[in-house]
Amino acid sequence: MTTHLEQDGQTEDHAFDEPGQLIRMDETTYLRYEEIDPETTAKTPVTLKIQKDGGIILTRGQGQMRLQLHFYLDQETDAVYSTPYGQIPILTRTTRVKVETQDQPVAGKIDVDYQLFTGQEQLGKYQLRLIFQQ
Repeated sequence: MTTHLEQDGQTEDHAFDEPGQLIRMDETTYLRYEEIDPETTAKTPVTLKIQKDGGIILTRGQGQMRLQLHFYLDQETDAVYSTPYGQIPILTRTTRVKVETQDQPVAGKIDVDYQLFTGQEQLGKYQLRLIFQQ
């Protein structure tokens, strides 16, 4: 997975290559893996739920540190970022969602471009690219 972030005039790129699980239930696909922070080696669980209608739900973290974002093309969705210090309201504006999958062998690619806001303040522009195979 690669991510690209534009925030306050600066950009950051990250690349992760982690093992994970792929689970199919009816017409929904779940991808689960753990992001490992290169500096602290802390592990953060991540789940991507790929829905039949083309929407994607990304859940990152657990317990007191949890964020769930809903990605639907050309839509804005509300979310709450849970932190030990309280809840932060987040608005997600999705500008690109593309999912390509194949069954034999199971593999695919997910592209999501989105912007995050809190109140009227833009937190950043993000690009997520995930390639998976079983």
